[in-house]
Amino acid sequence: MKKLLTLLLALTTAASLAACGAPEAPAEPSEPTPSASEPAEESSEPEENEAEPAAMSGQDRLSVADASRFLGTVEDFAVDDAGQTVLLMRRAAGSNLPRELKVTLTEDTNYSFDSAQLGNGAFLEVYYGGEPDETGAVDAIAVNDLISEDLVVYNGTLVEITTDPEKEEGCSLLLDPLTEDGMQYVFHVDESTQFYLDFASLKAGDKLHVIHSPASTRSLPPQSAAWEISPYTEPETGELSAPAAEAPANGGDALVEAPLGSPENPIASEPAAE
Repeated sequence: MKKLLTLLLALTTAASLAACGAPEAPAEPSEPTPSASEPAEESSEPEENEAEPAAMSGQDRLSVADASRFLGTVEDFAVDDAGQTVLLMRRAAGSNLPRELKVTLTEDTNYSFDSAQLGNGAFLEVYYGGEPDETGAVDAIAVNDLISEDLVVYNGTLVEITTDPEKEEGCSLLLDPLTEDGMQYVFHVDESTQFYLDFASLKAGDKLHVIHSPASTRSLPPQSAAWEISPYTEPETGELSAPAAEAPANGGDALVEAPLGSPENPIASEPAAE
């Protein structure tokens, strides 16, 4: 009986994958560099927390073709000999990117937000080019502020894939959290979602790393548009674990980064020693 149920689940998942129109995975999942594209249209009209800064949408994000990319949190910063700010960043939990990266903000760096509001704890998407310099830093070409890691990163186990009979394309993935204090989430997938895995081989029980829109529905489970999906990578020894995703709350407080050097961000008042 158990074998029969397992077979039925596998057949159901396969049928959903076929209906979803599985795209091919990019050649280099460790440093995805998706080209600019239209964002996923979110189902159920996701609502943003009114207390949060304006949520970054897919169409607001800068994208640089043929550039390397890093997603991570600003842990500290320093100033180099040329007077440029160097961000000390750690990767998003669950990703297979380099664990840490030094990012130099130059006069040629482009921003999709007011860079004066950049502070420690900000979760950034950084496009950079070239090889690291003698200090190990890379020059940022473009930077997107994705607000906070727990708003756009979800690590979980695939439960099921479903399709909407009223839609010809797209599907939805239901995931269980990898953390005890997390909650289930539904991610909507369409032609704009970037995949860094073999989508056709997905099955229940696979651990996934999802980057999604910070706008989520207030339903249970919450729903959001998946920007990209890749295999989950176990954290290294001493590395921070994945943040717990929480359902948006009416009027709840959100993380708003203080400007560098402000009283709310005292660590930014002095350059960190390298």
